[in-house]
Amino acid sequence: MSGSAAADMPAVDWVPADSSNYTSANRGASDINWIIIHTVQGSASSAVNWFQDPDADVSAHFTTAEDGYLYQSLSEINIGWHAGNWSYNEASVGIEHGGYVSGTYEDAQYRKSADLVAYLCEQYDIPKQRATWVPTDAADNTTGGIIGHDQVPGSSHTDPGDNWDWDYFIDLVNSY
Repeated sequence: MSGSAAADMPAVDWVPADSSNYTSANRGASDINWIIIHTVQGSASSAVNWFQDPDADVSAHFTTAEDGYLYQSLSEINIGWHAGNWSYNEASVGIEHGGYVSGTYEDAQYRKSADLVAYLCEQYDIPKQRATWVPTDAADNTTGGIIGHDQVPGSSHTDPGDNWDWDYFIDLVNSY
């Protein structure tokens, strides 16, 4: 598929997060400018289960398993609690990836995530590139972009980590 054709939403398994783990909202396309890539530090299913725990105080919109299986825990109109920086939570879609920062990522996982990111970029007019400039307040850059959790201002996280192949991933995003 060429980058000029509209990407379709990939198939997802809807496993909703507990309502105490996100903020209900009615965000539109102009409100979402960032896609944040995360690594679970465990299995994809454990992350999805954690989002369902009313005491978790965390959620991401999507989770991609190592084999490419894709879960959705929140509608994009709602605000996930994943970035650790409220302005980025308000302006982003969070995608968790099963696995560990110190491990490697499977091709099926890269491909499914890239397919999803291509769709999200087209839906929300987000550049299909890794953002090189990440302001303290997400609203200070209205074009947004694709970033790792480690790029979120104030984050103490290291995910997705040095083993995440950004060049390969962005090439895949642009191939959908």
